[in-house]
Amino acid sequence: MNYREKLAARLTAFLLAGACVTPAFAVTGTVDVGDTTLRVRDEASTAGAVLAKLDSGTQVEVLASTEGGWFQITYGELTGYVSGDYLTVNAEEAAALPVEADPIYLKVTASALNIRTEPNTESEKAGKLAEGRVVEALETLEGWYRIEEGYVSAEYVTQVDPSEAVTASSKGQEIAEYAVGFVGCPYVYGGNGPRGFDCSGFTKYIYSQFGYSINRTASSQLDNGAAVSRGELQPGDLVMFKKSGTGGSRASHVGIYIGNGQFVHASTSRVGVIISSMSEAYYTSGFVGGRRIV
Repeated sequence: MNYREKLAARLTAFLLAGACVTPAFAVTGTVDVGDTTLRVRDEASTAGAVLAKLDSGTQVEVLASTEGGWFQITYGELTGYVSGDYLTVNAEEAAALPVEADPIYLKVTASALNIRTEPNTESEKAGKLAEGRVVEALETLEGWYRIEEGYVSAEYVTQVDPSEAVTASSKGQEIAEYAVGFVGCPYVYGGNGPRGFDCSGFTKYIYSQFGYSINRTASSQLDNGAAVSRGELQPGDLVMFKKSGTGGSRASHVGIYIGNGQFVHASTSRVGVIISSMSEAYYTSGFVGGRRIV
């Protein structure tokens, strides 16, 4: 296994954490992708994060189908979704599977939309969404939608095709996977790669490889992109931290979120570029915000 393959395996290990699922009803499906591999995603769309890649001939248990032509599958302890175009399943058995409704995506049309703790305007505010943000609706109510962070008024959002959510999410995942490829590179103060990085030099370099120009310092990168809360983070988002005793700077450290509560960053001269958990004490208390660039 070469260096890149080891890094890819490391990322997959971080993203595969989860409980074992015992299906109540399942049929067997066989992966059919020729000489390539089939991506298992965390949701039934190409916007979903890639959890694993399966070779042709791999057999999986199929739990359900979706309206959009995907299958929910289990493989070992992994549960995810694969495109029905690349999975061979007995037609009669597939027809008996439960059918999941496709996800509903909402695009904010107001300049700033309040998220409420309950589906009414008298309840407390739980946050805000900027105009143009796309979020998934978890439940449809009369005049309201429930999203992950709370409730939003149906008056200030419009339903959009999943493809509008796919482009940015897929690009963010691609950026996260690319960034992980630099794990092990040295930390160099003032370095902006690829032979050595400091924290903001690392993020600036990674984004430049995808055609995005962001500011040079961690503090000034807080001015790039759109603000996202800790609960809204998606792969590819910048995550910002502030160490105590750093004076008036708004942020003293920055990394790139890769999913599953993990981020990749140029840490210190001792360890270089590493993957860390957002649940570590420093990164919990020192978190000052996330920024979505794509």
